[in-house]
Amino acid sequence: MPLEIKHIYFTEKELLKALINFSVLKRQFLEIEDIKETIINKEDSVTVSLVVDKTLEIENDRIDYTHAEVAAALFAFCMVSKIPLPKRGIKELHANEEKVYLTITLEEEVNFEKYVISNVLRNSSDAKT
Repeated sequence: MPLEIKHIYFTEKELLKALINFSVLKRQFLEIEDIKETIINKEDSVTVSLVVDKTLEIENDRIDYTHAEVAAALFAFCMVSKIPLPKRGIKELHANEEKVYLTITLEEEVNFEKYVISNVLRNSSDAKT
């Protein structure tokens, strides 16, 4: 049973771009210049807070994103950037000391009865019908 584990790491700039685009869904329109600080909380689950310019008049000058919102923003970023994400598999959001990243775990079932190595190579155009 082959097991594939893929990690996709995001720079802070990529994370911000993903969250800014996601913010449109929350009816919050930001520019990258509006963000003064990025706070990544990775205690129980990964959450992100953006400290924004006071002139935006956002409550507490801060926008908070839940674990699910950060994951959704990064999935959308991957799709737009044409980073392949398998439909199947377990997708998880993590953060370490340096970056936020997605882990995709895909475990495939293999039918070993159909797995055959042949010592004869054939070209399908040579096959007789």
